[in-house]
Amino acid sequence: MSDNIVKLADEALENVSGGMTRNLKAAYACINGDYGNGEARFAALRKAGFDPNVVQGLVNDLLKYEKVAKDVIDGKYGNGEARKIALQKAGYNYDTIQNLVNNMLL
Repeated sequence: MSDNIVKLADEALENVSGGMTRNLKAAYACINGDYGNGEARFAALRKAGFDPNVVQGLVNDLLKYEKVAKDVIDGKYGNGEARKIALQKAGYNYDTIQNLVNNMLL
């Protein structure tokens, strides 16, 4: 479990996924360990009425964005306008990543 993911505000999650949907809430719960791991996770998600592949995709996206935000904090994307350009060039939404960075630094 990542302590930084726990800190994310709903607004930041909405920016990552387009909304705090039922699947996203399940992904968030998976990150926190609520559905177990591996095949047990997939079985628990199916039993709860979720498509495990959709939820796992969201988990992967959240963790990917967390990694990019950590890289921003470590200075790997520069500062100011250079950061914005570098993130956009790498295919990321600047506001989404900056929101995550801000939440991680709380």
